[in-house]
Amino acid sequence: MAAGVPTRTPEGEATTTRRWVLQEHVWNKLLDEAGVTKITIDVLPAATDGPRTADALLVSAYRLS
Repeated sequence: MAAGVPTRTPEGEATTTRRWVLQEHVWNKLLDEAGVTKITIDVLPAATDGPRTADALLVSAYRLS
């Protein structure tokens, strides 16, 4: 389930961004099951150390119609 994260648009308007916190292998499995191909996942390490830090995943994929 996605979490709503309060953010702002480039114009400064308040909005909500949907964020899914899943491990790399889970993203890969879900996208593959959805018929998506050429899945690449780059891990962007957390910028700081600490008990509540997390790496970010940059996921790219294609779906051919």
